[in-house]
Amino acid sequence: MAFQDILAHVRPYGSIEPVEVALRLGGRFDARVTCLYALEDVARMRAILTENSAPLQTLIERDYAAAAEAERRIRSLAEREGVDLAWSAYEGDAADLIAIVSRLQELVVVGKTEPGESWGVVEEIVTVPTGRPILVVPSTGPFFDTGKSVLVAWNGSAQAADAVMRGTPFLTGAERVVVLSGSEEREKLPPVTPRPEPDVMAYLKRHGIAAELRRTDVSGADAGSAILDAARDVSADLIVMGAFGRSRLREWVLGGATRTVLDYMDVPVLMAH
Repeated sequence: MAFQDILAHVRPYGSIEPVEVALRLGGRFDARVTCLYALEDVARMRAILTENSAPLQTLIERDYAAAAEAERRIRSLAEREGVDLAWSAYEGDAADLIAIVSRLQELVVVGKTEPGESWGVVEEIVTVPTGRPILVVPSTGPFFDTGKSVLVAWNGSAQAADAVMRGTPFLTGAERVVVLSGSEEREKLPPVTPRPEPDVMAYLKRHGIAAELRRTDVSGADAGSAILDAARDVSADLIVMGAFGRSRLREWVLGGATRTVLDYMDVPVLMAH
């Protein structure tokens, strides 16, 4: 099992490390990498400025030139990695565009929201179900061979199970997999409905993945800290976990563990929601 189509969000500023990770994964899995560049400022200004206004034309010229320069640089990196690259630049909200373009992608790679940023694509994508796993990459790096040592955060939830299944291409190729098992996430079911516990260790074994099991009894935001501590303890270069959250009129509401991990992660995190 492998990823064949990978979508990478190209930020107009800041670190290019998430794109480089996507390209390295493209080389590893022999996958096509589609880079998406969102011209958000142009889209917003078109809504409030007249089409032929000087400020709008200046912005269009500047931002399209920046997109062209980003494409040139990234195509050069893709050639170095021997990766089949597709490039897309659209005017519009980055998260909305990612949700649309990712419909025929198997993995989405985005950059972590950095300190000082008031908003981030990550929060919006994580809170809106896309049906695609999201690999969140810090700007620090470089991150070579992502997925050689993997920590799986497991609580029995549908989100955690989805993350494990969608992260199988990483898990099958890992040299070490550690499952951190925490408090089971209980769905609200009728009293007469039994509650069978999903056996993640048996699932991994059936897929030829020899995993180690560790346990923790913390929950909420403390679970996020426990996940990060365990990842550092086992020298994990990738965390696989379910993401909890919802979006309400563009207000991002994230679960405690999800928020903690996104705030303090220092290695890539594969999330499913």
